[in-house]
Amino acid sequence: MHAAGHAYNLMSPAEVELIHHSALRILKEVGMEVQNQRLLEVLAEFGLQVDLQVQRVRFPPPLVERFIAEAEKHDWERARPRVGGSAGVYHGLYHDPLSGELVPWTEEALAFYFDLPRHLAHVDGAHMFGCRLPVPELLGPLYERYYCWKYGGREDGSIHLDELCPYLLELYQALADERELPLEEVFQGTVYLVPPLKLGRHEAYQVAYFWERGLGVHIGDMYALGATAPATLAGAVVLNLAEQLALRILDWALFGEKRLHLSASISVMNMRALIYPYGRPEMAIANLMTAQLARHYGASFSGHAGLTDAKLPSVEAGAQKALTAIPTLLAGGSLWLDAGLLSIDEVCSPVQMILDNEFLGALQRFAHEFPVTEEAIGLETIIGAGPGGHFLDKLHTVRHFRDEHWEPTIWSRQMLRPWMEEGCQLDVDRARELALEVQGRGVEVAGMSEGLEREVLGIIEGAKEALL
Repeated sequence: MHAAGHAYNLMSPAEVELIHHSALRILKEVGMEVQNQRLLEVLAEFGLQVDLQVQRVRFPPPLVERFIAEAEKHDWERARPRVGGSAGVYHGLYHDPLSGELVPWTEEALAFYFDLPRHLAHVDGAHMFGCRLPVPELLGPLYERYYCWKYGGREDGSIHLDELCPYLLELYQALADERELPLEEVFQGTVYLVPPLKLGRHEAYQVAYFWERGLGVHIGDMYALGATAPATLAGAVVLNLAEQLALRILDWALFGEKRLHLSASISVMNMRALIYPYGRPEMAIANLMTAQLARHYGASFSGHAGLTDAKLPSVEAGAQKALTAIPTLLAGGSLWLDAGLLSIDEVCSPVQMILDNEFLGALQRFAHEFPVTEEAIGLETIIGAGPGGHFLDKLHTVRHFRDEHWEPTIWSRQMLRPWMEEGCQLDVDRARELALEVQGRGVEVAGMSEGLEREVLGIIEGAKEALL
C-alpha cells in the first residue's frame, strides 16, 4: 500500500479526447518550425511533411497515432513512487548563511554549495546551469563544465552559442577519455524552445551539430499562460501536449528512440508584474492534467514542482513548495525537487536546502510502501490490549515503529515549554546552525585529476583566444 502514484482524474473521458484531437490538429495544421536545412531534410526522409521554403514540419495524424501506439509504454500499475532531489544552481544570488544576506557567488561559496548535499540524506548532489562565477559571458557554458567537474557537481548542459560547439565537444572527449567511457555516455547538452513550436536557428544548429556526431541534445520547454501559451489551463495543456508529441517524434526520427514521455512546466504569466511565478496552484493543476494524459497514452510523466517565489526561507516558501510537490507526487507517482532554490530560481540558499532535505524525507515517507498484512495489523496484539489498553510495552510496537514512523531532524519534536526553555528556535534557525556547522568543517572537494584539469583549462584558453 502506498499513498502516492494513483490515478487522479480531473478530466472526463470526453475532455481527454477533446484535448487529444486538438493537439493532433495543431500538429497537422501548424506543425513546428525547424530552422535548419539538414534537420529538415532528415525529417522529410523520415516521412514528415516538410516545407523547406518556410522551414515548417507538419505531423500527419496517422503518423502521430502510430507513434503513440508503437511507443514504449510506462507500466503505471507496477510503477512505484520515487522521491528524490538535488541542489540546483541557477542565475542569481547566494544566500549567505552567516550574514543572512543575498550576495554574489564566489568560488568558495560554490564549492560549499556543491559539498553540502554530501551531508544531507535526501539531496542527491548538486547541478548547475550556466556559470555563476565572474567569467567571460561568452565562455560561460565551458566554465560551467569546468567548475562542475572540479567540485563534483552535475552540469545541466547549457550550450547557448553555436561557436562553442567544437569546444564543448573537445571538453567532453577529454572527460570521456579520463573516465574511459564512450563519448555519448558523458555528453550533456540542452537547448530550450522559447516561443512555442519553434526550434530556432541557433538551437536547431546545435541539435544538428551534435546529432551529426551521434550525440543527443535535450530540448526543453516551458509555458506561461497568457504569454507563450493561451491564458486558459485547457489551452496551455493542449499546446504543451502537441509540442511534447512533436519533440518525441523528432527523437524517433533522429535517434530511433520511441519512448513517450510527457513533461509539464506550465505556470501563469503574472499580468501585473510580467513574471513567470512558480508558487501558483495553476502549476499543480497543469501537472495533474498532464499526468492524466500520460496515463491515457501509457507514457511516463514529469512535472515542474516543489519550487517557490519567496525570496528567503519562510512560510511562503514551504507552502508554495508543498502546493505543487504533493499533488504532483500523488498523481504522478514520482517527484524530483530542486533543493535550496528560492525566488523563481534566483536565490540559492544553503538554509533552504537543509529545510528541503527535511521536506524530501517527509515526502519519501509519504511515498513509502506500507504493508497491509496480518503481521502489520497485529490483530492478536490489539485483542490482547483490550479496552483501555496501550501499545507502548508491546513487542509488535518494538518490531515496527522504526519502519513505520518517520522521525524529523529539523521540524519540531517538542511541546511548547521545553521548546521555550531551549531558546525558542524555529526550523530556519536550526537549518542555519547546521549549514554553518557543515561549512566550518571545511569543504570536501570531489575534484578531477590534475591532467584533466590542465586539459580542460587549455581548451577554455584556446576558446578565449579564438572567440574573444
